[in-house]
Amino acid sequence: MRLSRFVMLCICTAVFSGCGDDDVTAPSLPPLSQVRFINALYDTGGVDIHAVDQVNLSPVANNLAYRAGTQYYPTEAGVRHFRVFPTSTNINVTSQVMADANITLPEGRRLTLLLTGSARAGTVNLWMIDDSDDPPPAGQVGVRLVNAGTGVVNGYVVNTATTPLPGTETFSSVGTLNRSPYVNRPTGPAAVRVTDAGSSTVNASAAGPAAPATLAGEKPSAGVTQEGTNFSVYYFRAGAAGSANASVTSPSLIWFVDRNPCDEPAVAACAP
Repeated sequence: MRLSRFVMLCICTAVFSGCGDDDVTAPSLPPLSQVRFINALYDTGGVDIHAVDQVNLSPVANNLAYRAGTQYYPTEAGVRHFRVFPTSTNINVTSQVMADANITLPEGRRLTLLLTGSARAGTVNLWMIDDSDDPPPAGQVGVRLVNAGTGVVNGYVVNTATTPLPGTETFSSVGTLNRSPYVNRPTGPAAVRVTDAGSSTVNASAAGPAAPATLAGEKPSAGVTQEGTNFSVYYFRAGAAGSANASVTSPSLIWFVDRNPCDEPAVAACAP
């Protein structure tokens, strides 16, 4: 009995001696990008989007509705394999592959994978958009227009969603699945209005979100009233009749934040 206790004591001592090593191993990360999804599929319901090559360091979207987007996810850069599925509790439905794509994600960039095409026509695909522009100058925000609808459009950055159109458009002749450069604007109320190119009839208008008040100890948040913010304003077509998006009866604009004020390089207000 004493011998057994002695042997057990020796084993425990050896185990704890080995665990007491002060060496620390720092985990290494592969090259990363920041990736989000935005859904521009106008003729179907929610979708699930997954990387099927690996689970770790991969973006994900579950039941992503038309005109909705995800946050940016830290994502391993390089050639990645994505699939799109219809959202359903029926395994026979949700296992159907709507799109299958290998996409090369560049390192160190903020990227949008925009889901485009038509579910009914079987032309669903992912279009990669680079969102990683430089921060706007001090006291300003950046705004650009992304045409996720149809046709060629002009865009106007104005003060409110009802401000009359100025004589010259801010974004000229932005075609389907194209984007304008960022335009810098002083912080303050802002809206975008869109017409067909060559027309003065407004198809859609939307005001940009103001930044919430910054509380003591907090970092400033994104908004048209907070310098250092970049936005993409996406133009979407009306939903298809008879689809889950039929209630979207007109073209629309949605503001998405591409750059927060405290993204590197950060604005002065983000200093500790």
